[in-house]
Parts: sequence; C-alpha cells; structure tokens
Amino acid sequence: MTVSLLVSVSGTATAEDRPPSAQGGFIIRGATIISPESPHDGQVADVLVSNGQVMSVDAEIPDGRFDVIDADGLYLLPGLIDSHVHLYHATGLRRRDTPEFEDLHAAYMEQLPRSYLFHGFTTVVELNADPQINARFLASPARPNLLHCGPGVVLPDGFMALDFAPDQVVDAFSALLHDPFGRGTLLPGMRAVDHTPDAILDVIEAAGGSCVKLYYEEALWWPGGAPDFALPSAEIVRQLTAAAHAREMPVFLHATSPAGFELGMAAGIDFFAHGPWEWPQDGFLARRPGPQVVSLMESLVASDQSVQSTIRTLANTRSLFQPDLLNDPAWLDVMPAELIEHLRTDAQVQRGQFIERFGDLILAGGGTPNDLPDLQRNFVRRYQTLVANYVRDGGKLLFGTDTAVGGFGWASPPGLAGYWEMLDLERAGVPAEAILAAATVSNARALGIGDTHGLIAQGYAADLILLTEDPRRSMEAMNSIQTVWVGGRKLRREALSARQGGDAR
Repeated sequence: MTVSLLVSVSGTATAEDRPPSAQGGFIIRGATIISPESPHDGQVADVLVSNGQVMSVDAEIPDGRFDVIDADGLYLLPGLIDSHVHLYHATGLRRRDTPEFEDLHAAYMEQLPRSYLFHGFTTVVELNADPQINARFLASPARPNLLHCGPGVVLPDGFMALDFAPDQVVDAFSALLHDPFGRGTLLPGMRAVDHTPDAILDVIEAAGGSCVKLYYEEALWWPGGAPDFALPSAEIVRQLTAAAHAREMPVFLHATSPAGFELGMAAGIDFFAHGPWEWPQDGFLARRPGPQVVSLMESLVASDQSVQSTIRTLANTRSLFQPDLLNDPAWLDVMPAELIEHLRTDAQVQRGQFIERFGDLILAGGGTPNDLPDLQRNFVRRYQTLVANYVRDGGKLLFGTDTAVGGFGWASPPGLAGYWEMLDLERAGVPAEAILAAATVSNARALGIGDTHGLIAQGYAADLILLTEDPRRSMEAMNSIQTVWVGGRKLRREALSARQGGDAR
C-alpha cells in the first residue's frame, strides 16, 4: 500500500513550520540536470523557479522578467534527503564524561541545521523525536525541512528501557507498547488499554509525528551476553504495522540481525533502519557472510521492503581507531571549533572505555587490542560489500546516516556524515545513479512526498543544489556545492560553514 508522511516541507500548502521561501522568480540558466528518474536527467536546461517551486524546465522564458543565475558548466541536483537522523545527539559528546557538556551541546545545536545544508541536505527525517529539540531546530533561520516519527515505540521491559529503573520508564517514554503476545509486562501506572497499537499511534500523531519507529535490538554485542529484556513479538509488530498503514503512516524497524529482519519481513514493515551487519552464526571476525545471511539477503531483495544502509553507524565506532580522522579540515565546516578540540582531547577517553567494555568480546578468537583497528576496518568493509551486493541484485536502498549515532566514537558529524556515507557506498561498488536516487527520488517516494520532492521537474519544490563538478563521475563531486536553495530561498554555501556562521544569504 502507499503510505505518506506528514507534509511539513517547504513548497507545500499547509506546512506551518516550513522555512522562509523566496516569492520572486529567477532562472538557473544552462546547468546540467542530474536528477535520477526525472524526464530532464542529463539535459542542459534552463530552470525557472518562482514561489518556492520549479515552474518550468527548458521552456521558453522571456528575457528581462526574472533574475538570471549563470550555471553554464555546472550541475543542478534535487536537494538531498537524509531519512535517518537524530537531532538530539552531538557526535562524540557524552554527558557523563564532559563537565562542559551544556555549553558544547548548545554550540553544536546552533550550527546543526546549517551543517546539513552545507552538504546539500534540504530535508531530514528524525526517527525518534524530542519535541523541544525539534522546536529549536525549526526556529533556526536557515535549516532543512524536517519530518519526524514522533517518539520511538518501545517495550516497557525492552532494550531501550534498560538504562531506566522500572518506576522511571513510564515517565521516560510516551510511546510504550504493551505486547500481550510476548511477556505482556505492565509496569506500575500502565493500563493495557492505554498502550495498544492504536493508542500508541494516537500519541505519535498528537506529537506531530507521521511515521513509526520501533526496535528489534538483540544486543548481540553485549559483553558476557545480553541481559534479560523483551523483544517485540511478530504478532504485535504485525498489528502495529497494520494499524499504522490504516492511518497512512510508514513503519521503520531498527534491526541489525537476521532474526530482526526475518520478523520485519513477515510483519510487513516498510523500511529497515540499518542493514543486517550482525552475523551471529559467523561471528565478528568473519570476512564473508555464511549461508544464513546469504539466504536472508536473497529474501530481502525479493521483498517489498527497503533498507537504509547507515554505514556511518559502524564507522562511528571505527573512528576510535582512526587517529588522523579529526585532522580532516572538513570538520571545521560542520562542527564548532571548541567541540572539535574536545573530541581531540577529553573525548579520547572513549577509546579506553570501549576496549575495556568490548575488547574481550571482539578479541575472543585471538589477538590483542593492537588488532582492533584492523578488526573494525574489516567489520565495516564486509558490511559495505553486503550492501553493494544487495543493490546489485535489485535490493531497494534508501539513504540514511543515523546522524548523530549516540554510541562510542565521533564519526557522525551532521551533513559531513552524509557525504562520507556516499563515499562509502561508492567505494563499496554502488553505482553513482543508485546513490543519488536513494538520497533523492527513492527517499521522497518512500516517505510519501514523491509528488513534490526528490526530482527536478515542473511543480516540484525548489529544493536544489548547484555543483561545480559532476557526481556521475565521482561522489567526491558532492563536496563541490556552490549554492543551496530551500523552497526557492538561496543560501550561499560558504556562509553555512561553522567557520563563519551567521546570515547564510
């Protein structure tokens, strides 16, 4: 069935939270259109923009009536969509290790919207929304469009509740799901009737959410074996999915293991938030998937479901063992200088914490902590290969980064992580057109905004990025952005940089 997200993006009629749009018209003249599945893909054309929309592509446009932007020799793309972000995390910043947490977090949040725009992301999707963080993001004078799923759906005795005492869980999570087909746990203060699938969807809609995010996390990586917590039953996921589809709300399932994917496929969820990088029968050290994972990927390709690769989630952990990563000058465009300095100094304590917690588990097959960099590299590379083969065989790919993942590491800077994800996919062997489609038209259609976003065509929102290099030749071209438009509003890339900040006009 077709499901759609709440239309809360610029260029639509009812959005109250959209960014300011340019009402005047202008022409982008002579650009090469790079827009997979657009009828104008590959054409050199003139694009007329007015009132936040593309009014025409390569039609006769009278001279003198509109401002003209000379784009001869440049490349025009639809604005990118990151369909998996978390706006409340600041990459690498952990409250318990950071006395100056509040100041660093505030500086990060101020720059956050501009950093997504700096790398061409004109729409982002928050899968587990915090209303105060969303409001702060929406108040930014220069920001991407924001879609969100409201609060994440969790079990009262599930993985997400592990960090809370039982008497705190009800207050901590507004979308607690009662699973009568599983353990059926009801904590003090919970009534089953208030935590049915329909009751949970009421909570999400009341929060302004228009999609559903739930979790199947086995914590296979837990040292000494995962503690005792509940996993959602196939029947409750099936019921929640059916109820969500009746309201035209798509369902994302966090899953990283074969069991989670098998459950999600059987229950009919729409999108997997992450891919199957956990191979319990093969182990952390395996370089190739065994029969179980191979069979799973064949079933996944044949299914109707789509997968967000989120390679950067794994690369975030790997960053602990990449000492030169923070020397990349690209950080200076997307992160406040004081936070970068924190990551280079005090945040480095995370490496020791990670080795202490997970070292014995990862090195169970032999080796020493000195082997961890190579093991982490292999873990990322084997997953990249899995994703590339999935796309090659016809699997449906959505573009999402999990920025900013909250685990150990710091390789999830806003916007820049999206650029790195594109490079990761290209290095794995995913064709440029598939990467660009995943980040534009495929994401837009999956999210229910495919009639207004994701293409350069008449009637579509003027969310656009202008590049000086051709991304069909290399994804490195995605770092050659000259100009970004959101709803027809022109933003100079250099003014979006954390090096400058301030007015992006």
